[in-house]
Amino acid sequence: MQKNAERSHDSQNRTDSPMKVLVVYKKSAWELFSSSEDPNVALFMENSGRDTQFFEDSHRIQKTSAETVKSSLLASGAEIKMLYRSELSEEVTKGIDLAVTIGGDGTFLETSHFIDDQTPIIGVNSDPSRSVGFLSACNGSEFPEIFAGLNDLPRLNLTRARATINGNLTGPPILNDILFSSPNPAATTRYRIGERSFRNSGCLVSTASGSTAWIFQEGCSPLPLEDNRLQCYHRGTRGSSPEVIDSLMLNSLTRKGRLYIDGEHLSFPLSIGQTLELTTGPSLTVIGDLEGKREKFLSKYHHSL
Repeated sequence: MQKNAERSHDSQNRTDSPMKVLVVYKKSAWELFSSSEDPNVALFMENSGRDTQFFEDSHRIQKTSAETVKSSLLASGAEIKMLYRSELSEEVTKGIDLAVTIGGDGTFLETSHFIDDQTPIIGVNSDPSRSVGFLSACNGSEFPEIFAGLNDLPRLNLTRARATINGNLTGPPILNDILFSSPNPAATTRYRIGERSFRNSGCLVSTASGSTAWIFQEGCSPLPLEDNRLQCYHRGTRGSSPEVIDSLMLNSLTRKGRLYIDGEHLSFPLSIGQTLELTTGPSLTVIGDLEGKREKFLSKYHHSL
């Protein structure tokens, strides 16, 4: 994977053809809230001076990051296409040499759903003072230098998962995690795995890269970043311990269950009597020192205990 990505980039340099770069950005909370038709949001923006200023300051930082990335790419001679993340589709990601995300981990995760295993991706944290950006290689001000040395940066092939329901492929490749649960957080989720039946708050499964995200907050230990196994945790089950698995077969006993993929924005129904299977999917080539970032994150976390 890494060799293929590097070969593609080297080929671009040899032929002097412009690198085709897809740039995906997020809108700031200030942008979204300022144009909201929700009267409660409008009232909040009008009356909450300190919080509104917080959002506006972040908005300016994020716009500066986006402009820095754009100008650096144009100066390099790259052929770029900039998209708001809600405009993503499989069609717009075809034929690109590199994907760049400007935002946080949410923007990176959403973009990863449309990136194949032959295209490298690099994340730019648009406002590191307010976003963890674990999957990002740099912030906006660092991007020009990072991009200039792109071929010298570490690259990791991260395992993604694939979901099928009753044998039918469902959703995109999953980079972080997938939750099966009732859509009502106060309701009981019922399911069966093998001979074991569960009644709890849902079944959470993560990839190795997702094992320092949601499932880590549930008390599970991280998997090595390039591990191709999955980690399964039964939420709300007293004495539950995480299980490291190669695949998962889950039978839904919940009348209106749902699958949530990489967060809250993408979900699918998994009703009573249906079967979910999770297996290893296509990998994703991520540019940046994720190993170093993870080491710092875990060191900081354990030091705070």
